Amino acid sequence: MKNAILEATIIGLQKDGLKFSIDTIASKLKISKKTVYKFFPCKEDLAVAVYDKFYDETNKRIDALTDDKAVDSFAELLNLYYQSYCMIRDDVFNKFALNDVVKKIALQKHNEIKDKFKGTLQTDEIDTAMFIIDGVLEKLNGQPLTAQITSRLEQLIW
Repeated sequence: MKNAILEATIIGLQKDGLKFSIDTIASKLKISKKTVYKFFPCKEDLAVAVYDKFYDETNKRIDALTDDKAVDSFAELLNLYYQSYCMIRDDVFNKFALNDVVKKIALQKHNEIKDKFKGTLQTDEIDTAMFIIDGVLEKLNGQPLTAQITSRLEQLIW
């Protein structure tokens, strides 16, 4: 149940930012709020656990992709980096106090993902490539990263 709560919260977070409610999560899973609070005593604990789970899984997926040198993994790596980017967009966070704590954790974990992603780029102009990629991701602002956009970025960078 704990994992189901985390998965539902990740989806809610990506959709609504930290404005998601325990009521919404409980309703989506057809459980009581008491069940959610049994695993996560407060919303901050739940938010931190969500970011920990998301970034642990993202790091494992990036490591698996970069360990397999034979695979052309740019599209998958870019998608993982974009998912991480979406978890730290300004509109994810609202003005409540807990967001400062959660945002600090999220930014630190995102920067680790960014460094790993940068390390996979095979270009002499890594800073320029990241400037272009980050600009595109910012412009998308949570909208789908299409195969066409991914392909065009790959062409520009290589």
